[in-house]
Amino acid sequence: METQLVRLDKPYNIICGKDGKFGLHIATMIVVKEVHCTDGDTGQPRAETYPVAHSYPVVGGGVGIDGEVWMDSELKDCLVICRQGRSAGLSTLKEVMKYCNKEEKPDALLRVPAKLNLALMEYNSHFSFELPKDEDQCAIRDYEVRLEFSEVNEGSSCMVYAAKESEFYFYDFFDNEAPFTPLVHTNTESIAYLAKLRDAYVWTLYLGGLQRIKFTTKDTNYQWFVDQLNSKKPDAAVL
Repeated sequence: METQLVRLDKPYNIICGKDGKFGLHIATMIVVKEVHCTDGDTGQPRAETYPVAHSYPVVGGGVGIDGEVWMDSELKDCLVICRQGRSAGLSTLKEVMKYCNKEEKPDALLRVPAKLNLALMEYNSHFSFELPKDEDQCAIRDYEVRLEFSEVNEGSSCMVYAAKESEFYFYDFFDNEAPFTPLVHTNTESIAYLAKLRDAYVWTLYLGGLQRIKFTTKDTNYQWFVDQLNSKKPDAAVL
């Protein structure tokens, strides 16, 4: 096995690992391993070998460990947020949420907006977004998010997610009947979870002017879901 450290030049990229960690990408550690070929018929290893290279990000520059190697997140699997000193907007936050949702458990996903905000501040960056404007060009501090619903398993289960044009990422999967596994939310648990995710966005972006997220839907069969979701009062303990 051979290793090589490739140092990068400033300004560095702020990156996110698949475990939801954020860091400043200051170098890359390349690990080259010799892998045995396998016999196509038997699947047994053969004498011949071939090199396989893996690249791992080395992060630092903040209050954490300077020079930490993310061995659990190959560089190709990491998400680039922005350059150090640059700003990130709502579209970036949405991409981060989608990326983290592949690996993070729902409760952990609630902390991602605040973690990203802290990482941006730590690396001299910040959120930059414009609130929508009304006819008088005054900032509208309320965002509307349209939810869509897709039933599966003959209607016993359902996916709920923000429409494609939404500025924010929302997603959950719930059972309309008794859940077949504790990992699946009931509709009541799903409403509570999405309300907490809404609050996580608002509490994180409040200083930028965001005051409220209101949900709508075109699906009359799930208007009751949206009504109950909108009636959930903000929870300051979500973070």
